[in-house]
Amino acid sequence: MDEMQRFLQSAVHDLRAGLRRTGISAELLLHAEQQEREAVAAQLLQGLAKSEELLTGISRYATALAPGGYAIQLFSSSSAVRFALAHLEGEIRETGAKISVGDLPEIAGDRDRLADLFEHLIGNALKFRGSHPPAVEIGARRVPEGWVFSVKDNGIGIEPKYRDRLFMPFRRLHGAEVPGSGLGLATCKRILDAHRGRIWIEDGGPSGATFSFVLPATDGD
Repeated sequence: MDEMQRFLQSAVHDLRAGLRRTGISAELLLHAEQQEREAVAAQLLQGLAKSEELLTGISRYATALAPGGYAIQLFSSSSAVRFALAHLEGEIRETGAKISVGDLPEIAGDRDRLADLFEHLIGNALKFRGSHPPAVEIGARRVPEGWVFSVKDNGIGIEPKYRDRLFMPFRRLHGAEVPGSGLGLATCKRILDAHRGRIWIEDGGPSGATFSFVLPATDGD
């Protein structure tokens, strides 16, 4: 079975599971007593929200896969970060997160797709936070291979034994209590594949996580 078949089977499985949960909630709502209806309706809305989140994740992953869907141009990578932070404004405000952005270079790439990448990585830092408000540091450094970007957080961290599977579609380390489609990091990897880059998790201390990725430098760098 090839990778696309596995992806489609996993997507269908998760969508069917979400539809079953929503159907059960709808049936319960029809037969619920008046005092129970509010709780059942909340479950129904939660199921619909999860299905919508999954469909959004599938759409973004499919866009990242499209070889002709990238508009490569020179731009300041800080603009991609600004777009990502604008989309996450509500979550940043709600969690009290502090975002620190260092000096970022000009790069060649698709600004919208790389903004999606930053949004996924920063969003993960907000989602998998610890007991303290999230603190996220975004930076870049020049290496022979190109530019290495890093997104470092102070969250719950990732055990080394789980790191190899993080960039595979629908692989989640947490249960349904944590929102997500299981496609964010897989989408990041696909975006970087299209840019001839790569992504990895840095070895770190007992808490927090640092995601790093490299992009080729422009000819003028």
